[in-house]
Amino acid sequence: MTIYEQIGAERLAAIVQAFYVKVFQDPMLAHFFMNVDHEHLVAMQVDFVSSMLGGPQRYRGKPLENLHDPMIIRPPHFRRRQRILQETMAEFGLDEAVIAAWLKQEERLKPLIMKDQTSCAE
Repeated sequence: MTIYEQIGAERLAAIVQAFYVKVFQDPMLAHFFMNVDHEHLVAMQVDFVSSMLGGPQRYRGKPLENLHDPMIIRPPHFRRRQRILQETMAEFGLDEAVIAAWLKQEERLKPLIMKDQTSCAE
């Protein structure tokens, strides 16, 4: 059974939407989304995450490296995003193993979205 099947389509969409509500308001991450159509982004992310977790392959957006190229995403940004995602999944009652599996998939994307692996805090 895939991660997608363990979560379910409706629950996954609700998690992604709740996650982005938090991200759009987060002082460390919100600036990345200031000039972005939030509704469109969430819809694209639901498709992307569904595909990534073994669900329907509906994502038809640009490659991640192209989307994230203009951004300077550093390790603290990535860690903050992961923390918010983990908290959101826990709020929706996902099993710890499912949370860990989803976060592992997100970690695999790090080289595609983080061009700058350095951090002032590290």
